[in-house]
Amino acid sequence: MFLSTLFHKSLKQYKGPGSVAIPKNPAEWPASWKRIEYKSYGNLSQVGLPDSLATSLSKSIAARKSTRSYTAKPLSLHTLSHLLRYSCGEVGGAVDNARKRRAQPSGGAMFPIETYVLVFRSSLELPSGVYHYAVATHSLDILWQRSFTAEEIGQLYIYEKVQDAAAAIVMTSVFARNQQKYGERGYRLALIEAGHIGQNVYLLSAELGLGCCAMAGSYDHAIESILGIDGVTESVVYSVIVGEPKR
Repeated sequence: MFLSTLFHKSLKQYKGPGSVAIPKNPAEWPASWKRIEYKSYGNLSQVGLPDSLATSLSKSIAARKSTRSYTAKPLSLHTLSHLLRYSCGEVGGAVDNARKRRAQPSGGAMFPIETYVLVFRSSLELPSGVYHYAVATHSLDILWQRSFTAEEIGQLYIYEKVQDAAAAIVMTSVFARNQQKYGERGYRLALIEAGHIGQNVYLLSAELGLGCCAMAGSYDHAIESILGIDGVTESVVYSVIVGEPKR
């Protein structure tokens, strides 16, 4: 067994050994949690950098932020399609005869990340439920369709802001895809890839006028249960909620 398997298992419980009791009220947080640290070399000479060019991408990066209030409106199927295609879908020519280029870089083009969508807000185009993003066909596999109650959402995520989000984009890792080639280092590569996808979601949300927020406060065992995965060979590594922001 890889040591990373044991390490990842130990991180699943948001509240448990090694966890930190985080007060819900930010006013109770210590000052060190609110301070941004910068490394400085003191009196070394510096080279000043000129102002950068304003491009559509740089504008999306500047607009990127975490949104904590949503209108409880659903996403259109077109919007969700755009988010999935350009965050983790196939976007270009072939890497080789078997694999096509995707929106995110992947160590050795092994692509260990699988993406699921928990649709909290029903629309005429897409009912509430749990879906798997089928990259090869750019479509959604229907795992099940039914409404989520507020209590059920609360069993998946700690923070109340999730209640009004339209959906959660959940990333899992099939670790063997990377580790068969890179061993233990494959674990690191999988997490890096999930981060690339998460940033893509943020930038696309800024482009589309959506709100999104990466979620560390998740109950992984509960999410893995509704996804129908074992939590060992395939396990949750990252979630991002999306929806229409309150203005």
